[in-house]
Amino acid sequence: MVYFNRMRFLYLICCLPALIIASCSQKEAPDNRFFPDSLQVVQVVSVHPDSTSATLYLWSRENEHSNWVCADSFPVTVGRNGLAPDSTTSGRKQEGDGRSPEGIFYLSRVFSYHPLTDLHMPFEQVDTSDLCVDDVHSVYYNQLVDDDTVSTKDYSSFERMQRRDAQYEYGVWVDYNSDPVVAGNGSCIFLHIWKSPGAPTSGCTAMSKENMLRLIYWLQEDKKPVLIQFAPDK
Repeated sequence: MVYFNRMRFLYLICCLPALIIASCSQKEAPDNRFFPDSLQVVQVVSVHPDSTSATLYLWSRENEHSNWVCADSFPVTVGRNGLAPDSTTSGRKQEGDGRSPEGIFYLSRVFSYHPLTDLHMPFEQVDTSDLCVDDVHSVYYNQLVDDDTVSTKDYSSFERMQRRDAQYEYGVWVDYNSDPVVAGNGSCIFLHIWKSPGAPTSGCTAMSKENMLRLIYWLQEDKKPVLIQFAPDK
């Protein structure tokens, strides 16, 4: 996880002169002082902290000294109660609050119900035995476990990674509350397919299946991709 000062972060992202790309609705490029070694940024910008809708921008650069170029942009949704600052900096993001975390986070792996090839990210095919534990009392909190092989099942609450719907058919694991894992600070944060166009989530960031596929094939592990999520102050 990448930590940050929120006010300085918003100033640098929103206010400093930066490269403007017309194809991305005149959105300013990210400021690389927060992630100097990353060459890919997934930027999610909401119009208000309580809004459930946002726009996602894909930014890339050739090396640490080159300008950012916007590759794509499309609509996404966030938590049903909007965004919440990262709990490690403000204490506001909590398990079950219905908010997506605001901040900067690494993207670690792609997952899917199906075998996938030609990806440039670590990949995990998930099935009905794969669970993401959201039980705050479990030693496996905010971890992916195989329910068929885990030795001690100390959890009573979890998310099935292969659902009966298509929301997790394709997704990306967000490294939120991961190092260290703090019980109660929120768990199982993904980029995934939305339930229906415009439908908010319980704390993840969601998009159409078409855009989800564009995203997962665009990501490259060696470019150390990060997710930035923010909204202006109230």
